[in-house]
Amino acid sequence: MSAAKNSPLKRCDGHSVGVIITAPELGVLIGDISDGRGASGVGGHVFDAFGSYDAAARGEVWEETGLIVTSLLPLFEEPMWRLNPCKRGDGPEGPGHFWQLYLAEVEGILTPDEKSFRNLRWVSEAQLQELAERTLCYARGEITREEWEASPGLTFSWVLWFVLAGMIEMAEAELQEIEDAMLNDTSNRP
Repeated sequence: MSAAKNSPLKRCDGHSVGVIITAPELGVLIGDISDGRGASGVGGHVFDAFGSYDAAARGEVWEETGLIVTSLLPLFEEPMWRLNPCKRGDGPEGPGHFWQLYLAEVEGILTPDEKSFRNLRWVSEAQLQELAERTLCYARGEITREEWEASPGLTFSWVLWFVLAGMIEMAEAELQEIEDAMLNDTSNRP
């Protein structure tokens, strides 16, 4: 999520995109969010600077990675509501966002936006699974904040996205533990 897009001066519009960038020879592109919340794909609010979900997905990829989207596939027929708090505060519909999640292929030279990501990298689905399991351990309190910041897993909000994209597996009860942690951890607001 772009730090510029999430500045405290902007109100939450209640609409967000998440973009999972894949390349057959490289894997999945993720980065550790600069504020320490963990690793995620590209994402951001829709109507801050864009007129549609598709435009926001393409624009956020460009802003956060310097890459150009060549293929964009939405995972949901219509944006889905998700109760996830926002560090900007509640949007027009209350706490949560209408989300559209995309799978994308890209071209160009990777030039990470340092305000958005540190350690932007390509990982395998097996590595994504390991990061999700670390997130579950953090949600359970088995990892301290200091240990998390030294070696984060996926952000709470992105575990579900990778499950829905079929890239990782997690039991429903484990997903619920992570969702509950997302709702209760005020330091972890997308």
